[in-house]
Amino acid sequence: MSKRRAPQPSTDPVPNAAPSNTLKREFMANMELAGMGLPARKRYLFAVERLMRHYWCSPAELTEPQVHDYLLDRHRQDPAKTTFTVMYCALRLFFQQTLGRDWPLFKKK
Repeated sequence: MSKRRAPQPSTDPVPNAAPSNTLKREFMANMELAGMGLPARKRYLFAVERLMRHYWCSPAELTEPQVHDYLLDRHRQDPAKTTFTVMYCALRLFFQQTLGRDWPLFKKK
């Protein structure tokens, strides 16, 4: 006799996960087309997922000031330089290539 488990509530931070899954697939494809290896793609994906968990919404809903504040907050936590660089580059690739956002935040100065 097997025990039945009660259905678990979804832990997905986005109520409608379909758009997030589409964005995830597109982001993964963009990284693959950029020639990135699997370990780098995983790190980049983790960086975007961390941003999602911070705001509890799809990154497509975020504004430039929100992403700027997030980056500034993470920088103030004094991460290793390479950790911050990977996070910044991941978000830049995601917002520029996947979402097509041409924000000054990600322009070289």
